[in-house]
Amino acid sequence: MQFRYVKDFAMALLFIALIAYAVRLTTYNAKASKVTPQSKHSSESVSDTLRSKIMSIERSIVERKTTVFSVNHDPLRQGNIIKDRFDLAQEWENAQRFAFRPTGTYIDEYSGKRLVTVEYNDRIYTGAVGDVIEGRRIVWINEQNVGVSSGGATQTLTIQARPQMPDFSQEDRVRQNLDQNY
Repeated sequence: MQFRYVKDFAMALLFIALIAYAVRLTTYNAKASKVTPQSKHSSESVSDTLRSKIMSIERSIVERKTTVFSVNHDPLRQGNIIKDRFDLAQEWENAQRFAFRPTGTYIDEYSGKRLVTVEYNDRIYTGAVGDVIEGRRIVWINEQNVGVSSGGATQTLTIQARPQMPDFSQEDRVRQNLDQNY
């Protein structure tokens, strides 16, 4: 007996749900019929020429984002008039890095030749008379000097250790900047 009531109750719920969905569909249909085929914002829409201009600007932005610069420094920091400690230290490091600097001489135990150690581009080279290090030929070596030939010209380079980095303190820079202000 109770099974019949449960079945009737389920049928009533199903019938009520169908009526609710039918009412909902008719209200949606009534709202949709009120929408005009031409939008009220059509006068504000983007023309084809403006759309093509926007697309070209967007392509340009994407190209700029994917561009890889092959420069050693930030291209946006081109006009540093006042340099901070970091800039001065980096300039000093670059000057030391790219200086062809003989750092010492010694006599090889096995061959008896005098050799020179040269620091260049963050590398240390060892060479004897006649050797070529980074495009420079060693002409002669003594205890204090080294003769180096490059491009037909011979230079005498003094043996020297890598200098200590100067102190780029702010007080010195402020004093120098005040001297340069007019």
